[in-house]
Amino acid sequence: MTSAINGYDGSVLNGIQIMSEWESFFKNPSDQTRGLMVAAQTFGSFIMLPFAPLMSDGFGRRKTLCIGSAVICGGVLLQAMSTGIPHFIASRVLVGVGLCIATNAAPLLITELAYPTQRAPITAMYNGSWYVGSILSAWVTYATIKTLPGSVWAWRIPSILQAVPSLLQAILVWSVPESPRWLVAKGRDSEAVAVLVKYHADGRQRDPLVYFTYGQIREALSIEREISSTTSYLTLFKTPGNRRRMRIVLAIGFFSQWAGNGLVSYYIGDVFAGVGITDAPTVGLINGSLQIWNCFIAISAALLVDRLGRRLLFLSSNAGMLITFIGWTLATAFFSTRGDRHAANAVLGIIPLFYLAYNIAYSPMLVAYTVEILPYRIRARGFSMMNLTICIGITTN
Repeated sequence: MTSAINGYDGSVLNGIQIMSEWESFFKNPSDQTRGLMVAAQTFGSFIMLPFAPLMSDGFGRRKTLCIGSAVICGGVLLQAMSTGIPHFIASRVLVGVGLCIATNAAPLLITELAYPTQRAPITAMYNGSWYVGSILSAWVTYATIKTLPGSVWAWRIPSILQAVPSLLQAILVWSVPESPRWLVAKGRDSEAVAVLVKYHADGRQRDPLVYFTYGQIREALSIEREISSTTSYLTLFKTPGNRRRMRIVLAIGFFSQWAGNGLVSYYIGDVFAGVGITDAPTVGLINGSLQIWNCFIAISAALLVDRLGRRLLFLSSNAGMLITFIGWTLATAFFSTRGDRHAANAVLGIIPLFYLAYNIAYSPMLVAYTVEILPYRIRARGFSMMNLTICIGITTN
């Protein structure tokens, strides 16, 4: 649900920006102002980036996830009630703070609760489920465009509805067990064993898997305590092997935001205006259909990660994006310079192909591959660096 909430938030601003009601309410903001409104959420994430891991380790995964969801609720309600651009930007910063807290705790809880043989595909599907929220956002905004023309509620309602899944998560997270790893780290071993017995062994008290997993957790925590005083962020770059790993980690974090996907993710109205499509309901319909396509590809790719291998998917993805983006750029240029309607239609066909290439690798493996290639002793710090690179990529984009 956390990834879907993130997807909803990442798409809702895209959807409301195509509405004339939103533009007129904020007095037709300039391109620079719109860029700031989009980047404000990332500023909030920057603020919380150093503190979110401390909250997850200190308060526990569930409590941190609840806090993050509550902050998101407050931010989106402020966004829905915005009276001006400064108010809107401040609300977006608050949403970013909440998302940073929640998205730090959620993948940890999922990974640490997942059954060992299911961990890789479940972790990959976590990132792919971003599009579930994106689909909801796209179709909610399309519905309000069609049913509430001329009303400020056309853009306020999609913002208000974003609070619903956050509120549900803040409540329902307490029905999910706490991470066994966190429980052992806090000396609550009996509770950790009870979780493993119930969810990994179907209630069998003496199942060997329970005690094998419990032993692994204790050993990992022991190693972590030993190395915590001897490792730092400089360790990430001290050896040739670590430097190579970090080049890959930082590259995929940056490429995930600078591959061209940001154009449609945040400025779909401008993209389609560039090929002569300015009717808001039409743009909303295309956007909703595109998100369904993206979700299908991302979830399908997550299920193929172990079968096809990481390297093949990344190479295919990058090659596909290069080819399709070249065609996308050329088709847009032909329409801009010659008014060629066939070129505009080509753009509509190329964009789904571009996202096919993007989603076969970057949606399912951005988190999963980073965690896999980093040794345990530098995994947490390396993952934080990847998140920092993503924030920088979004902001500068």
